[in-house]
Amino acid sequence: MERLLAPKDLAALLGVKPGTIFSWMSRGVELPPSVRIAGTTRWRQEVVQDWILKKEKEKRRRNFEE
Repeated sequence: MERLLAPKDLAALLGVKPGTIFSWMSRGVELPPSVRIAGTTRWRQEVVQDWILKKEKEKRRRNFEE
């Protein structure tokens, strides 16, 4: 079974502090789709990787259009 990432794991992947993840969550900043399990938020590693690739493509597209 695929490993689920905790907020601290997601923070490490994105290069931010864990508190930043919680701040983004409370402010509604776009994050990868998550799942709630027993009151905790977790992310599927594959979904996070796909989300990061999508964001990179969007950035390249915006840079190309500018």
